[in-house]
Amino acid sequence: MAELSQLFILKVSNDQMIAELHYTDEYLMHQELNVTMEEFTQFLHNNKIIFGLDEGSIEKVVSGGVPLEDFPMVIARGIEPIPGLDGKVQYTINFNPMIEKDLNDDRWDFREVMRIPSVEVNQILAKLILPTEGTDGTNVYGNLVRSKPGKPIRMKAGKNVRFEEKSLTFYSESVGQANVQGNTIHVHPVYEVSDSLSMKEGNIDFIGTVIIKGDVPSGYTIKAGGDIKIYGMVEAATVKAEGSVYVAEGLAGQQKGTIEAGETIQIGYINQGNVYATNKLFVENSILHSECIAGDEIICQRGSVIGGHSSAGNSIQIKHVGNHMNTRTELILGQNHKELQETEELQSQKKEIEDTLKKLAVLGEKLSQVPNIESNPKLFQALQRQKASYDKNVELLDSIKEKLESLNHETNEKYAKLIVIGNIFANTVVAFGKYKRMIDTSYNKVQFELVRNEIYMRSLEDSFA
Repeated sequence: MAELSQLFILKVSNDQMIAELHYTDEYLMHQELNVTMEEFTQFLHNNKIIFGLDEGSIEKVVSGGVPLEDFPMVIARGIEPIPGLDGKVQYTINFNPMIEKDLNDDRWDFREVMRIPSVEVNQILAKLILPTEGTDGTNVYGNLVRSKPGKPIRMKAGKNVRFEEKSLTFYSESVGQANVQGNTIHVHPVYEVSDSLSMKEGNIDFIGTVIIKGDVPSGYTIKAGGDIKIYGMVEAATVKAEGSVYVAEGLAGQQKGTIEAGETIQIGYINQGNVYATNKLFVENSILHSECIAGDEIICQRGSVIGGHSSAGNSIQIKHVGNHMNTRTELILGQNHKELQETEELQSQKKEIEDTLKKLAVLGEKLSQVPNIESNPKLFQALQRQKASYDKNVELLDSIKEKLESLNHETNEKYAKLIVIGNIFANTVVAFGKYKRMIDTSYNKVQFELVRNEIYMRSLEDSFA
């Protein structure tokens, strides 16, 4: 009688969670061999397979005549460990300043898009939920497989916030605007100007939220560690917020006015302005001859974008692009057009310096081969100048490479979309990163996306029917 070890081979997965039974050539000549349950169980034990045995598969082997197509058979299966749950933050207030709205709904009120999360003293802001340990498993050898414990969440109390260790709770210590920046919870007090900004207040640089009940005239600067809310208009002024910016009327920038936000910008219109939003840019009416950048998306579903450059990381949704006069208008998806221009300029500078270094290297080699060059003051000075110029260009090249590396981040043009729910006119440039398409005739209700490195346009008529 053949030994079971001659008939079968046991193979265990790398993680030791599955044991499979394979047959040998010897088995082909002993398929009708009777095997007792005790013999087969002992065979498994001899191979140290003792846990998670599949009784159905074992019965099949013991009964004899297992078809070859049933091999390999899972003969034992361990219990996988269940990893612990990560810790999390359970917020008790809504920190999101955005109000969810259907942008295709004509009843959408632009002025209801943003709200400031306001809190009172000693109000509960959030609670920490601790991670769990998880459940251990067992492999087919009967060995314990430790589960991976959950990771603790890192959240700390910032300005005007206290954390109580016993209850794992964050409390507000001030009346103001609650804000989460990174892994820190802050409560920013509010600075309010009851009228248009004037010489009475001067420039504003405030750690919290700034509210202007009137206009921001040309020449003024407002900086805020929280949000900025302006009930009037902004002229050729500078407005910068680490949070969001809301402008009820608009920006008449005269090519000098700038608005920057670390989060989202909502504004009535933009005319000859420079607008930069890390997250989203909502424009109620039109964008005219301006430079606009949004890290996520630009939404301008009631007006037109005419002239200038507008770029967004993920999507641009516009009613009309360009005009009947075919004013050149550029829309860039997936990449910041300012960074794209800077990258191109740096690449050009890099090539020039590399060419210069090659020429200097050739010159240096020729000069260094001159015998007793120290005795020739003119040539020796030329060699010294060559070395100084070479070192200076190497230093400059390293600086440019460092800048290029800082700009070399992942782009999103493969997943970005441009949606035009009205008309897109001729002389509009649509770009997805380095891929560009010139629109040479007018289209209505279309969507653009990048498909296999080509800019593809499709109709939205069915969607808006």
